Amino acid sequence: MRQHVALLWGIIIDANTSATKPHAEFRLAWAFFKNDICDVAYTTVKWLQSMKHILDKCHSFNFSESYAYADKVRKAIFEERYIIEPVEVASDIENQIAKPQQWTILHDYIDYVIHDDLRFNFRGAGWDYCCIEEVFPMLESHGIEFLSLTRFVEEHYRDDDTGETVVVTEDLEENCKYGHADYIEGLVMDSLPSMLTTEVFTLLFSDREAMKKFNIRIAEYLGEKTPRCKYWPKWLERALFCREKGLCALCKCDLRSVFHVYGKLAVDHIVPIALYGINDPTNLQILCESCNGKKSGTVIETSNKLPLFW
Repeated sequence: MRQHVALLWGIIIDANTSATKPHAEFRLAWAFFKNDICDVAYTTVKWLQSMKHILDKCHSFNFSESYAYADKVRKAIFEERYIIEPVEVASDIENQIAKPQQWTILHDYIDYVIHDDLRFNFRGAGWDYCCIEEVFPMLESHGIEFLSLTRFVEEHYRDDDTGETVVVTEDLEENCKYGHADYIEGLVMDSLPSMLTTEVFTLLFSDREAMKKFNIRIAEYLGEKTPRCKYWPKWLERALFCREKGLCALCKCDLRSVFHVYGKLAVDHIVPIALYGINDPTNLQILCESCNGKKSGTVIETSNKLPLFW
């Protein structure tokens, strides 16, 4: 029986390292140990509910455009060819540098890049109606329904009372194509940037070297110290723990036991406060006690080392 409990305990930890509260796991294992069926059933239901809550927050990624935008933003970061300074497009700069916000400065910069790029399909030099055709695959791949030019003409001329419409001709399509372009532009700008920004951020946030360069740029622009945040929200600790795969960002030692036993992690500033680093999530990483103690307040250090799948 004890072996079964230990096995169950290991499965729960491995499957749910950052979400299920330790006391729920102990309760479930202890219930099995006592053969208390009612308690087992109750605790299992609560655990499954917590897992459903996690799945409900999952995002179905469509990386077709997101990789291209991530590459564009990453090149801007490493080549220092920003189309605009990240701080200048920050939506809430005072709060974003003072304490972790779920909408980061990187979100704002990505959002700006995507908006700027998408507008080119509707307002670029030498623009013509055929330019909007490039956004059709984006809308389709993200499951966003839209009217074709023919359908747009039909709906434009549809009689509200009878429901009848015209027979679409080339001349009618020619007359309506710029109206159709305005319709597509509104649909694109209202729907695509928010979806793409989330996906691009997820790709780039995992790249700690890019986050280091991005925050060095912000630190140089600000040129002043930001007070150290005194409290790290749980959502941030869970996010960093998930990104680092439960490992120290530098030496890669396993932090899962530390997190589950003590529920507290050493959150470190990649660009230190002393060097004008900020409290934005993009400037944070988790370290083991040893690496955190060795890292000086004047050293900028992170690592992109990751464990291989095989």
